[in-house]
Amino acid sequence: MAPSKARYQRLPHDERRDQILAVARRMFTELPYAEVSTTAIADRAGVRRGLIHYYFGTKRDLFLEVVRGLAAGAALQAPPPDAALPLPETAELCVDLYLDAAEASGVTWFAAVDAEGFGQDPELLRIINRARDLTVDHLLTVLGVPDPGTALRAVLHTYSGLAESATRQWLQEKTLTRAQVHTLLSRSLLALVTEIGPAVERAG
Repeated sequence: MAPSKARYQRLPHDERRDQILAVARRMFTELPYAEVSTTAIADRAGVRRGLIHYYFGTKRDLFLEVVRGLAAGAALQAPPPDAALPLPETAELCVDLYLDAAEASGVTWFAAVDAEGFGQDPELLRIINRARDLTVDHLLTVLGVPDPGTALRAVLHTYSGLAESATRQWLQEKTLTRAQVHTLLSRSLLALVTEIGPAVERAG
C-alpha cells in the first residue's frame, strides 16, 4: 500500500527532525530498505523532501540514524541489576525485554544485520558491533558476573548470533513461537553464564 500523503506542516526544528525520524523508522520497519524512498518518507511525514537531506543527508544516512536509535534502545532494555532476583529469573527477564524490542523493530534490525542494500558498509557494521558489545556489557552487569574474562565475553558474543537466528525463526520463518524462543534463549543464556562460559575459560 502506498503511504498516505500528509499536508506540509510548519514545525519547530527539533520537532520536524523527530517527526521525519519517527516516520522513517516506521517505514523501514514496514518495508525492505530498497523499497523505501526519501520522497515517500517526506510525503508521509508532511515535509518537503529537501528537509530530509538537510537534517540527515542521504537515505543511507537516515537509515543509519534509525539503526543507531534501535541499537541504543535495545541496549537500554536491560533491567537494572537486582541482587534479590534469582539468576534464572534475571535471565528470563533479559530475554523478555529483548523479545519485546525485537518484535517492535525486527524488520529494520534484520535489514541492518544483513546490511541489506549496503554491501559491507563499515559504518553500519560498526553500529551493529557496538550494539552487540553494549548488550554483552549489560548482560554481564545484570547477571552479576564479577570480573568476566575475555573468553566469557566471546561466548556471550556468540549468544547474540543465536538470539538473532532464533528471533528470525519466530518473526520471519514462523517455525517457533515466542514462548519457544523465550525458553531457548533464557535457558541457553543461563547455561552459558553458569556452565559453558566458565568451562571455556578453564579450557584456555
